[in-house]
Amino acid sequence: MSALTPAVKDELASVESSMASATVAEIATMFRFAGGIHINSGRVALQAELGHAGSARRLRELVHRVYRVEPELHTVASGSRGAHHYVVRIGRDGERIARRIGLIDTYGRPVRGLPPTVVGGSKADAAASWRGAFLARRALLEPGRNASLEVICPGLEA
Repeated sequence: MSALTPAVKDELASVESSMASATVAEIATMFRFAGGIHINSGRVALQAELGHAGSARRLRELVHRVYRVEPELHTVASGSRGAHHYVVRIGRDGERIARRIGLIDTYGRPVRGLPPTVVGGSKADAAASWRGAFLARRALLEPGRNASLEVICPGLEA
């Protein structure tokens, strides 16, 4: 991973969305790419595991601002090098929020890929979705003279 990646993530984490639909698109994409829906004994929870503290704080703040829900934010140490992962989790209101952002359809089934409102949304929604994907699962690679952007998708549909 490039040394430039954390700086880009810091900058993207400070971008303000101008439209409510763009904020929802970013939230949905971050949950889809960094974790997703977890169903345990019929209870739905949303969880995202992020490797950047600013991304985790941003997701938590966006959910709180739009849905007035306070997601849990946990720091998890991993590996021997002292690396940290940050887990943003919505337990109690998980099903309601998953429906509102489009990760669960009207029949209560998980949506594959990104929600239709994100895929068919405006340019601002598309930009927010790319921002969310980069903040969730991203890297800037510099393998020589050719720099590249890598986003790891959770499945073909995404």
